[in-house]
Amino acid sequence: MNFKSSILLLLVFFSFQYSYGQVLNPRHPAEWEEISSVVMEFREFKEGVNVTNETLDPYIKTALACIHEKVNFYILNPLDNYYYSKPVNLDSIFKSNGISSPYIHIIPIDTVLSAFPWVRDHGLNFVFSNDIGDATVYNFNNDYTGLFFASHLNFVSAIIKPRDNKNDYYTDGGNFLTDGHGTFNIAATDISEKLPTSLKVKYDFFYKNFGINQTLNVRVPFVHMDYFFKLIDEETAIVSYIPNNNYDIAIDKYFDHQYYIDQALISIAQHLKSVYGRELKYISIQNAPTTYDVKSKSALQTSKATYANSFILNKTVLIPQYNIQPYDSLAFNTYKKAMPGYEIVGVNCRKYAQYSGAIHCLTKEIYANHPIYAKHKWYKGTIENNGNGYPIHLIAKSSDGVLKANLHWKLKQDNTFQSIPMTLLSKDTFVTIIPPVEKLNTIHYFIEIESNNGKILHKPIVAPNHFYSFTVE
Repeated sequence: MNFKSSILLLLVFFSFQYSYGQVLNPRHPAEWEEISSVVMEFREFKEGVNVTNETLDPYIKTALACIHEKVNFYILNPLDNYYYSKPVNLDSIFKSNGISSPYIHIIPIDTVLSAFPWVRDHGLNFVFSNDIGDATVYNFNNDYTGLFFASHLNFVSAIIKPRDNKNDYYTDGGNFLTDGHGTFNIAATDISEKLPTSLKVKYDFFYKNFGINQTLNVRVPFVHMDYFFKLIDEETAIVSYIPNNNYDIAIDKYFDHQYYIDQALISIAQHLKSVYGRELKYISIQNAPTTYDVKSKSALQTSKATYANSFILNKTVLIPQYNIQPYDSLAFNTYKKAMPGYEIVGVNCRKYAQYSGAIHCLTKEIYANHPIYAKHKWYKGTIENNGNGYPIHLIAKSSDGVLKANLHWKLKQDNTFQSIPMTLLSKDTFVTIIPPVEKLNTIHYFIEIESNNGKILHKPIVAPNHFYSFTVE
């Protein structure tokens, strides 16, 4: 669906309300929650007549993933692109790659904005009132892309102005790292900046506008948190690992990234626990080493060749790849092991990584309306044998109301799951019990929640392809 949209829409600031937190009981969702659309902005950094396959790969892979997940894909395509002698026709490029779908929406606009292509850092910050109520889109000053899409897609929108911290990078989407329950946010503070590196409780706009109770600032030589740290659920994070032998002394000028990563992880462990009161688990993936590409005459520094900058698109995960083996394959396989049940897709990000961005920086999610909110402290590891069974507690909410919640469980050796209806104990709280089993048995289980509008959510989201597991002592 193609149509021309005037860039003047981006400048109509006064149609938006300035806000210091007008949403009632706001909640910022987690990245693994249900997404209805994905936004990107096209830009090629290098001059030339023809756009390269390396440049196109993130857009093509994201478009294919959106079609697979049946979500809308919106991409801004500048008509006036001074990087080329002629405008890039994304519609024909997509069709030549076999991409034609009603889910694909290419939006021509008049010019390239300074925000391009880093859509992650330029607005479209979603909050829901009362966990699952009406959605409001927050943008900051100069978030042209967010302002455009808020208008174009008719979102309720507001511009917010942080009172305390006016650092340009601090409000970027790459520094929004939260669990969807308001437990915490972790933000990167560059080592060259003079910003507080400490835990802030109910700190500035993160609490007032997003309902996030704690903000932890960590001092690292990265502009954004998402370049070395990625939450994949409420208790697990992918973390970059950059050993000394990754550096090339002829190219690199800074060699202490791992020291600061380690210090950040120590700070997180000291100050933060998950919403369930448990320690966060770290899964390290080694960055690709610094390399020089003779053909393009360009270097990619190891600090920028991160695999943590991935994008969760419902049941698909797009992860950066850099044409550097065996590191690409090791990262790919680590994601498959860390996120079983998800479809893992590698995306060539070498071109963009040179400018300190990968697939997470290039994309921005639009969350689904009428979400189902679910909170469940799952069993894991080894659990003491209980002759009375294993209680399952769930908090589930929907703006249309929750119709039912069912527990599905089985022993490891069984072929099929047994289903148990969960009982509504009190408002939004459901309970049931997995029956007692003999010692040394492993139990697999997942929860299915259905709202009154017919929407269904699984915990974990990829169930029944993957499920929670624990072993009885």
